[in-house]
Amino acid sequence: MFALLISTWGILNLSLAIISIYNKKCDFIWWWTFFAGAFVWEDMFVFGILHSSLVLFSLLTQNNTYWLVGFLVFWIVRSAGETLYFFLEQFIVPKHHPHSISTHFVPLRKLFGNISDQKSFIIMQVLMQSILVTSIFSLILVLKS
Repeated sequence: MFALLISTWGILNLSLAIISIYNKKCDFIWWWTFFAGAFVWEDMFVFGILHSSLVLFSLLTQNNTYWLVGFLVFWIVRSAGETLYFFLEQFIVPKHHPHSISTHFVPLRKLFGNISDQKSFIIMQVLMQSILVTSIFSLILVLKS
């Protein structure tokens, strides 16, 4: 059953990686690809190949733990990088594309009201830190068992 689940994950990510090749715009897609760690199509291309490779390796070795460890390590690295990004983004002057992303905080503003860009960056930073902690904790539990 788990092999079917991760196979579906691999096929989905490989499909999105292929679709991203044909997308010529640097659009933010994080609202529906966050599960794969992707914020823009270029991320989805690279991460789609990575996630598919982790699935393939796990299936070839017939060890689902390899996929789980790879997925958790991915989220440790990704969330650490995004935590740093959102921290530094608060202080970059002048703002320039693609870093002027205030229009992409609409979901946060629906949840928290009309908050500033800085508060949005802080919320995203803390979210990514929470994902980092959860990923490290989960990795330790997986490796311990």
